[in-house]
Amino acid sequence: MPFSVFLMSVSQFLLATNWLLELDFVNKWKRLIHNKPALYLIGLFFLHLIWMFNSSNVAYGLHDIKIKLPLFVLALLVGSSKKLEIHEVKLILNFFILAVVGSSFISGLIYYGLIERHITDIRQISIFISHIRLSLLVNMAIFSSYYLARKTSQNNLKMIYTAIILSLSFFLFILNSYTGLLVFSLVFISMILRSVFLQKKIWLKWIFAFLALILIFSGVLLIKNYINEFYNFDNKISHKDLPKYTINGNLYKHNTKAIQIENGHYVYWYLCEKELEKEWNKKSNIPYSDGVNKRGFPIKYTLMNYLTSLNLTKDSVGVTNLANEDIKMIETAHSNYIYKNKYSPYAKVYPIIEQFYYYSKTGNASGASVTQRLEYLKIAKKIISNHFWFGTGTGDVDDAFKKHYQNGESTLKKEFQHRAHNQYVTFFISFGLFGFLGAMFFMFAPMYRERKQFLPLVFLLAAFLSMINEDTLETQAGITFFTYFYILFFIAFSFSEYQNQKSTDKIDA
Repeated sequence: MPFSVFLMSVSQFLLATNWLLELDFVNKWKRLIHNKPALYLIGLFFLHLIWMFNSSNVAYGLHDIKIKLPLFVLALLVGSSKKLEIHEVKLILNFFILAVVGSSFISGLIYYGLIERHITDIRQISIFISHIRLSLLVNMAIFSSYYLARKTSQNNLKMIYTAIILSLSFFLFILNSYTGLLVFSLVFISMILRSVFLQKKIWLKWIFAFLALILIFSGVLLIKNYINEFYNFDNKISHKDLPKYTINGNLYKHNTKAIQIENGHYVYWYLCEKELEKEWNKKSNIPYSDGVNKRGFPIKYTLMNYLTSLNLTKDSVGVTNLANEDIKMIETAHSNYIYKNKYSPYAKVYPIIEQFYYYSKTGNASGASVTQRLEYLKIAKKIISNHFWFGTGTGDVDDAFKKHYQNGESTLKKEFQHRAHNQYVTFFISFGLFGFLGAMFFMFAPMYRERKQFLPLVFLLAAFLSMINEDTLETQAGITFFTYFYILFFIAFSFSEYQNQKSTDKIDA
């Protein structure tokens, strides 16, 4: 999964071939009909198949069915086979962790320039699959490592798993997937709360609960401070008090109507391009007038933004105060000095706050990954209102969105006009109310039986949270992620049955 979409398909083909060569179909059928989670997953697939009845776009519907095929195939293959033993589950998890570590290591080498590859966005360090899908796999590898560390008595293995947890957590922060970071944070907090409820000693429950509250409160307070810092504008300065001339006697331009800001300072105040160009050309080989930064954008605008972030004037004095490190930051397309610290939490949160600021001012979210989703949901709401009971059908979701975009119901530019980016909303649009409820049942019905088990709960939380922000089941990598762990934790093996068996063995002993 972390290395190749193609290999995901090949591995499923090999499993199917092995299943056919085993024969023994009578016993396989008996196992399948008694494996409820397998039937639930097959039910989710047939839900897509049934809802082809009201689809006009049959070609797109069949394409969607093809993507969802692992729901049926893998559930059939594994659900009709003998269940795994706990040592086999651990072996599979170890191989999975090893694969994720390998993939993240290669991405890390690209990030630090040890493997040469032209990237214009941090997300491009994930060269095998989408950075969002990779972040979900990294999350599962982190929590699987924790589980395995808890289950081993060998200190050397505990140290290895601990090193993996720390390195993958660090990599997840580098990867800068908002979905991955959100999943990690919320699952981590949820696991602390789980420990509180499962803890038998009252005094330990209070300690865990207190630590969880401090963690949540600290996070909220930190974000609140970041927002306040962002909105600490220069509004207290009167427009009439803005200086007219630079220290060299050249005329300043103050565009007081422009809304562009960096760190609370307006980009188009204190601007003298004559001095800016002259001084910049002394410090950089990239020309001011027609030069571009590493991402292909005009260098002069990156320079203006960067100077503003430092609260420096856009003139000769401002450029003179830039250090060599600052020049390099500007040339490599960094518009704010806060990105000097690659691991700063503020540097991760700042772009999101910035997106909401510009969206509130312009109403246009084009190119903004977070606020674009608000536009998608606006369109989705209109589609749902028109197809509330039975949905658009499996094949017509894409066409329904295109119709509303073509009617000019969104300010998004054409290249940013996409679907819901929310799996629950996509299900509601596709199937309507009744089909949506069916999909929710098929996906999360096994949760009750396994609600006290660590890894199944981690997976369900990760899947549930990722589907809020992504159409997780609409891509091959996403559907494989979901199906793989659903099958491993609910169909091929049951942690609750294993725990019950252990308890029974102790009583018999």
